[in-house]
Amino acid sequence: DLPLTLRGIASSMVLTTGHDLKGGSLPDWAKLAISGATVAVYMGRSNAADVATRLIEAGLSPDTAVAVAENSSLPERRLFHGTLADLPSLQERSDLTGPVMTIIGDAVAGANFTRSGPLADPLARVQEPAARNKENAQ
Repeated sequence: DLPLTLRGIASSMVLTTGHDLKGGSLPDWAKLAISGATVAVYMGRSNAADVATRLIEAGLSPDTAVAVAENSSLPERRLFHGTLADLPSLQERSDLTGPVMTIIGDAVAGANFTRSGPLADPLARVQEPAARNKENAQ
């Protein structure tokens, strides 16, 4: 369970892409940061560090909860959790090969992360695909 809104915490959600067709950054990050909304970023892996930096500069705490869903509509989906300060590590993770959606906000802290891995797990970056497939089969 990953709440996108949570009574008394976040009453709205903003969906945005990580970049426009020309590769530029899209949203007004300052408005997103002060609105208290949960922010979901599609296609934002390649600029995760920029997203984190802009949201922190706009006023969000580096400790703001973050969840990253890989292959979210497929049986082999995976979920990772961390904080906004951990988000730049998303760009460095070679073990994430599918499309990802990054969900940022205080409501995310209410998620059930028992089947989730840490976003900033340095060991995951060196895991070979064959080892990951074996792990997923168990």
